[in-house]
Amino acid sequence: MKKMIVTDLDNTLYDWVSFYAQSFDAMLTKLEGVLEVSRDELIQDFKKIHVKHGNSEYPFAALQLDCVKRKLPASTSEERARYLDEAFHSFNSTRKKSLTCYPGVHDTLYKLREMGVVIVGHTEAPIRNAIFRLEKLDLIKYMKHLYSPQDRYYEELNESSKNWIESYGDFIFKLDEEERKPNPKLLLDICAREGVDPRDALYVGDSLVKDIAMANKAGVDSVFASYGKQHEKKYWDILVSITHWSESDVVRESKLKEAYAHEKPAFTIDNFSELLDII
Repeated sequence: MKKMIVTDLDNTLYDWVSFYAQSFDAMLTKLEGVLEVSRDELIQDFKKIHVKHGNSEYPFAALQLDCVKRKLPASTSEERARYLDEAFHSFNSTRKKSLTCYPGVHDTLYKLREMGVVIVGHTEAPIRNAIFRLEKLDLIKYMKHLYSPQDRYYEELNESSKNWIESYGDFIFKLDEEERKPNPKLLLDICAREGVDPRDALYVGDSLVKDIAMANKAGVDSVFASYGKQHEKKYWDILVSITHWSESDVVRESKLKEAYAHEKPAFTIDNFSELLDII
């Protein structure tokens, strides 16, 4: 029996593409009316902020939009937040309805924990976003640790946000920005820190290029969450339009796909509960 499962979060434990695209789309609709600007202009402004922060999920990016600064030239961040409150509310209310775990996730994690299997979360999403979702979905109780990259502009966060992140103490292990998939050393380091031989671990993820390639190179049995690729085109198109990828990111991803396009997982699952048969 395996001793540890390292699981990706987005599109492995929950459908990130669907919930985020729906929430962002709802916010865009409100911003069009409040700011009296076109959707295309909003999307271009958001894209600039996302590229700067290296992430398409930057909280309150709307406060930094060029069109907002033109609309409210002498305003503070607090004043802008109040002015855009209706748009933020639309995002939050849609997220509340659409952010849910995939079928079988809770029951499976519960059973694995009862079996004595160490469960570790790993994500390339910024810490505050990952923690928020794990809290909202009540998944933290199953995990021993979470490995997540430090926010690129961590020092610019307000004290409340910093204190909230730091309150998790040793539960969070902050990765350097360059510790990215599919580097096998990243996964080997996780195994070493958790005191588990790579041969006694599983890595579960939805990306053949990043998750499966990394696990295979590290000598960790890879599990491909095939259901994590089943996205509606309209949601995917929204995310593509606001991507944080720079030209260098596009080149890097193209090279990764070329290098790892033929990677094969040790196992493929169509439902998270199938991990119980593999373990």
